[in-house]
Amino acid sequence: MKRGTMLALAAVMSVGISAPAMADYVRLGSVDVGFRTDRDTQWTRFGGPLEGLRLTADRSDIYCRSVVVDYRRGRSENVFSGRLREDRPVNVDLRGDRARVNKITFTCRSDERRGGKIYIMADVGRYRDDWRRDPDWSRMWAGIFGMDDRRGDRWDRRHDDWTSIGRVSFEGRRDSESAFTGWAGRSVDSIGLRPIDNDARCRYIRVTFRGGRTRDLDTGGRLERGRVNEIGIPGRDRDITRLDMSCRSLGDRRVTVEVLVNR
Repeated sequence: MKRGTMLALAAVMSVGISAPAMADYVRLGSVDVGFRTDRDTQWTRFGGPLEGLRLTADRSDIYCRSVVVDYRRGRSENVFSGRLREDRPVNVDLRGDRARVNKITFTCRSDERRGGKIYIMADVGRYRDDWRRDPDWSRMWAGIFGMDDRRGDRWDRRHDDWTSIGRVSFEGRRDSESAFTGWAGRSVDSIGLRPIDNDARCRYIRVTFRGGRTRDLDTGGRLERGRVNEIGIPGRDRDITRLDMSCRSLGDRRVTVEVLVNR
């Protein structure tokens, strides 16, 4: 092994945070943060113990008076106070060997008028089997973990920096329509559609830009479960205010599609 490589490895091994950097984090969801107002917002959806917790600010830097974790046995602790810099994740140490979290309470604010968002990411490590035994595994967690027991992990690490902005569900095997609004003129380069619980097919996907112009996007045919199906935004317009979709499930009678964006 070359001397330079050995020195680089030694430097990495000497840093205390090297283990979290190697962890496999998945995005559980997000909470919204208001403009210049410290407001308590809670996240309560967990399917098992955690080995690690990561927080990422989006749309602005976010200032937190406290981020309090309540554990299952009644204990609580403030795990973070201060500034969350946009797109600079913060790894949080959790108490105990089996960190069973009941809820996380955020008392935070943004100095941007449009507000901000905090993404909650978890490393479940050796506890993945605990999450599999949760009653909501098939409905919720399997898709979030990008795991299909028949086909393996479908998540592509190239999409780690994409932003999830919500989900929309389609009922039945016939095409049904749904409008995804609340974009607030979000400027994006590409849209990603990730079916959570079934493969899907969309008859059309239409974006509305600031100013009212619309454009139909190429759906690319079948949308595979657990995989981010990328759709590029042609032309110069990038400020999207609305997404209209007509889709159906290719499995049972329901499909939930996660909408992601790449800015």
